[in-house]
Amino acid sequence: MANPQEPYKFQENGIIQGIDIEIVDIVMKKLNIPYVIKFIKSDARIQQEAQKGRADMLLLFSKRKSREEYLLYPEESYVNITWNFFIRAEDENKITFDTFDDLKGLTIGATNDISYTPAFFDANLRLETAPRNDLQIGKLLKNRLDAVPMNTISTLYEEKKKGNLEKITFLPKPLKSKPYYNVFSKASTYPNISEIHRKYNQIIKELKADGTIQNIFEKYLSKQINIPNS
Repeated sequence: MANPQEPYKFQENGIIQGIDIEIVDIVMKKLNIPYVIKFIKSDARIQQEAQKGRADMLLLFSKRKSREEYLLYPEESYVNITWNFFIRAEDENKITFDTFDDLKGLTIGATNDISYTPAFFDANLRLETAPRNDLQIGKLLKNRLDAVPMNTISTLYEEKKKGNLEKITFLPKPLKSKPYYNVFSKASTYPNISEIHRKYNQIIKELKADGTIQNIFEKYLSKQINIPNS
């Protein structure tokens, strides 16, 4: 089960697709396991289904101690949900981010009701706020902002669809980053679920090592993304 979110897992023209869908498909074929993906637009509901044993596997969840009571986390992650500062391509090598002092004097975008990090708000940057996140790259390209922190993978995917990828880039150091995992239900009644969990780890490790996962990301994003080591 999964909560649909482009470009990871979504349905378009009746076809289920996305980065996670392609990776899971490879894994299940290697395991010779038939499967069905069901979308539910509620993380809470999906977790309830796992707790009741009605879902065997959930796609893309961060690790929390409370969830480990009913979810079995693999060792291997292939995606970090990161937020990086996006800038105009023409400003590459002109704007850097190692500490927040590097951004002093610049106009930085921020979206109302997004938490970012406490350090971001404590840095006394010159912030220009917007009511919606989907306005920020447009403001950047109109020179109303010098940099704006955005969800890296989602932004690259959306701007690829708009034809803007050559106009933007992002600073390498993330503002924040957290690994996400495909997890297994401890209440699952599927035979040998613990053995499947073990084999899943090995297959993901192999797919990262041979470049398969990197190629899938680049198919959707047209830019290289750093794949987590674990």
